[in-house]
Amino acid sequence: MMKTKKYIIVALATMMLGAASCNDDEFLTENPKTLYTIENSFNTTDQVEAAVTNLYLHIRYWFTIDNFMKGLGTDVLDTPQWRSSGNGYSNFSTWSTSYGSTANIYTAYYQLVSYANMAIYGAKLETLTWDSDDAKNSAIGQSLFFRGFAYLTLGELFGGVPLVDQVYETVKLDFVRSTREETYKFAIADLEAAAAALPDYPEEAGRVAKGAAYHYLAEAYLALATELDNDETYLQKSVDAASSAMALHSLMTSRFGTRAAPTGGTAMNGVDAYYANGDVFFDLFQRGNLDYSEGNTEALWTLQNDYTVYHEYGGDNYLAYPRNFGPVMRNVYWKDEYKESGANACPWDGNIDATAYPGSNVCAYLGGRTVSSCAPTNYVIDDVWDGVFADDMRNSEANIRREFICLDRNHSMYGQVVTKDMLATSNLDRYYPVWTKFSPIDDWGYEDLEDGGNRSNMYRDDYACRLGETYLLRAEAYLRMGNLTKAAADINVLRERAQCSHLVTEDEVDLSFILDERVRELFLEERRWCTLLRMGGTVAADQITAHSYYMADHVSYTGSIDWNLFPFPQTVIDANLNAVLEQNPGWE
Repeated sequence: MMKTKKYIIVALATMMLGAASCNDDEFLTENPKTLYTIENSFNTTDQVEAAVTNLYLHIRYWFTIDNFMKGLGTDVLDTPQWRSSGNGYSNFSTWSTSYGSTANIYTAYYQLVSYANMAIYGAKLETLTWDSDDAKNSAIGQSLFFRGFAYLTLGELFGGVPLVDQVYETVKLDFVRSTREETYKFAIADLEAAAAALPDYPEEAGRVAKGAAYHYLAEAYLALATELDNDETYLQKSVDAASSAMALHSLMTSRFGTRAAPTGGTAMNGVDAYYANGDVFFDLFQRGNLDYSEGNTEALWTLQNDYTVYHEYGGDNYLAYPRNFGPVMRNVYWKDEYKESGANACPWDGNIDATAYPGSNVCAYLGGRTVSSCAPTNYVIDDVWDGVFADDMRNSEANIRREFICLDRNHSMYGQVVTKDMLATSNLDRYYPVWTKFSPIDDWGYEDLEDGGNRSNMYRDDYACRLGETYLLRAEAYLRMGNLTKAAADINVLRERAQCSHLVTEDEVDLSFILDERVRELFLEERRWCTLLRMGGTVAADQITAHSYYMADHVSYTGSIDWNLFPFPQTVIDANLNAVLEQNPGWE
């Protein structure tokens, strides 16, 4: 490969030197040997299939690599203070119409729309001969799914946006915004068509099928109903779509898969207890368990990550969750009463070889080579588990690891559990739990160690959506319809699966409770920004003000949130020269 690149560079240099002696007019005249246009971009059905595959490649990055949509700056997640110098995402004084994270999301989802429009155009070309109508319809159905999903997301985050359903061959500078209602209806039409065209179950691991289409239809109808003051017709359609997903899929309710028993991998001291004391929620997130084809009937749409692919081709076929979402415990200082001479700093770190503490379960406790890019809020760490909510499978030792071990050989606490109250105040924001769903309990979860990996990344698949969230969508629809009995029943399906002793009553069910339950069930899975802004009104502002890292936990930002949609990117407004794109309220 290196030799090939070298020869190409030499050949290009020779061509450029030779061209310098030619007539300048000839040199500057364009005479391309190959020119791709919309007419000749698709000569075979394989090219259309490649365009469809590109939709999956594109969206995987924005689900798994970019963490913003998972809730950075909301009530659940932010960059910790010691990493950001008090200037995290929920310091909204730093946001503007040119804010990078929101602008990037806008661009990314319009890229998804563009790719989907290209694939739809190619699939419908009469010059192409498909092996079967099913193959053609599948390509169209998948493309419509992604376009509908893109517009649902854009509507939730930005409100009414320009609707583009074709490939433009010339520059267009006069786009106009639709209403939010129109955007949702456009998304619904695409998702309904996708649901009709897609198979009942994924034809290949990672592909979408009816279950995923019904799930996002339930969300889209719910969003539209909310925009229309809880319209009963659309709320019922949301319930029906969620029920259609449930007719095809079912929750996993008993232990299953690769780690239901203590077999495989290198288990360090104490790790076997996690298997023995594990549960079905633990199993949902173990490598080899996430696909429908692997026996997981709860999986609706799973994003594929494969170490063999990453090892050979690179790219983003990995999850950096252990690295990004784990606390940094190295060089953490003790309170004075716990200090010892010459051993002030306690070097805790998941990037320590097991031999550093013979028989240790340091990796089981810390979970990886952590850099603490993101930290959960106190709302996620403690508040949702308070009181009667502590007794919950999702809060078990197997699923949230809250204890850490001192690895300083010179300290009397060596090998013992260290609690938060032993640490100096200046270090407390480094100390927070590790969720097993994004950090393996032992080296079995890291496939790249023999190739020099350092426990930064894992290579298991990841959920885009699963049936647990569908239940909470239907519960919200029932709540908005005033049917508290059915809303509580849907929430309790999940709480019963989690073996909670406290089941929710009708009197407890409101939007705040559903948001709490989404944290317990879906932390770091759901698109939290979409959830909060979709709910409308002051829901997002209230939740963020009450629970966010910088407005509640550290109080380093005391401003107010006077907006309930992301700003339209200023670059998009400025580039639309022949029509005005109105800015969202609060960002003018």
